[in-house]
Amino acid sequence: MLESVGKFLFYTLGGSILTFLFGGWSEALTVLTFLVFLDYLSGLAAAYVEGRRNPNDKDKGWNSSKGFWGIFKKVFMFLTIALLYRVDIMLGLTGALSLMTSVTYFYIGNELISLVENYGRMGWYLPPQIKQAIRILKGKENEALKDDKED
Repeated sequence: MLESVGKFLFYTLGGSILTFLFGGWSEALTVLTFLVFLDYLSGLAAAYVEGRRNPNDKDKGWNSSKGFWGIFKKVFMFLTIALLYRVDIMLGLTGALSLMTSVTYFYIGNELISLVENYGRMGWYLPPQIKQAIRILKGKENEALKDDKED
């Protein structure tokens, strides 16, 4: 009995925290969460494959520091979404106009690109159009970063 009460309290508290942070759990957050796990696992697999192909290159293969920072980025991504939910409440933004929704879709796109890159690192076939799209998107990302540094 005490164990079931403990589980009930754990899930109730967890649900309350998620509702406070994200205003509930949307399908976009479910997709993003799935992609985050898939991207992290595919990144581990890609690092393993690269390490096997290049045993003398210390920059290839599994690296605990890269893994830590990868997890840190994923956690920070969800914290950013939670913060933007609170900003949406403050500004009265809802639906498609909400900052949280926009940034969640951005992160979904970013995770998809990273996933495709990991597939390429593993040596899986990628159609030329996909490779070109990634190059274009990375180029625009680099241009945006350069513009930010100049401001």
